[in-house]
Parts: sequence; C-alpha cells; structure tokens
Amino acid sequence: GCPVAVQVYAGNTADPKTMMDQVEKVRSRFNLTRVVMVGDRGSLTSTNIEKIKEYPGVGWIGALRGESIGKLVREGILNRSLFDHQYLAEIQSPDYPGERLIACWNPLLADKRVRTRESLLLATEKKLEPLMQHGPPY
Repeated sequence: GCPVAVQVYAGNTADPKTMMDQVEKVRSRFNLTRVVMVGDRGSLTSTNIEKIKEYPGVGWIGALRGESIGKLVREGILNRSLFDHQYLAEIQSPDYPGERLIACWNPLLADKRVRTRESLLLATEKKLEPLMQHGPPY
C-alpha cells in the first residue's frame, strides 16, 4: 500500500477520536473504494474497529494489547514454537472471528525487555535492603 494522507491533531485530542475522522476523510477526499487504516493501540480501539467494519472496503492493521496476547498464549493458540523458522506466524482465535491475526517475535525487543526486567528487579532489591535489615514487621 501507499500512504495517502497525514494529519496532525492538537495535543489534547484523544487518540480514539482521530480514527473515524480519518476514515471519513480518506473515503471522501480521495474517493477510494479500498483502504487499510493503520493505527496503534490507542487509536484502534474495539469500538473503532466495530465502526470500521461498517464501511465496505475498509480494513485495519493494529496491535493487540498485552492482556489479549497473554490470553492467546494461555489458550495455546500462540506459542514460541511458531517462531522457530521465521519471526512471523498467522494464527486464528475464536475471540477474533473472521480476522487475520499476524504474530511477530522480535528477538531484539525480547532481549531489551529481559535487560529492563533484570534492571528493575535489581533496583527493587536495593530499595528493599534497608527494610530487610530491620527484620519483621516490615
């Protein structure tokens, strides 16, 4: 695809309020019959996705929130073995009927998250040391 428009909103405009405005603008201004809206977790809310579904020829690409990804992992739909040969996998879930879910694994981001988690744990342990030296009650 090819980006056809960019718009900057005032800093106090909530992300979810921008998406449907853009759907209307792209359809009317450029007279497009097929368009894919790309948004982040803030602009592509479940409410906006339901509204987008009402427009024929309009699709979307977005990202699931962490809790939704966690649920797919717990249900066994998404697991690490899907990424053994490549970093992308297509999955299906009854929670998203008729939707195409593409999962990706980024080893660089995974490494960064491990380092961040270790750093936060170390900082927490250092903050707790004075409490532990005094013994119970904490």
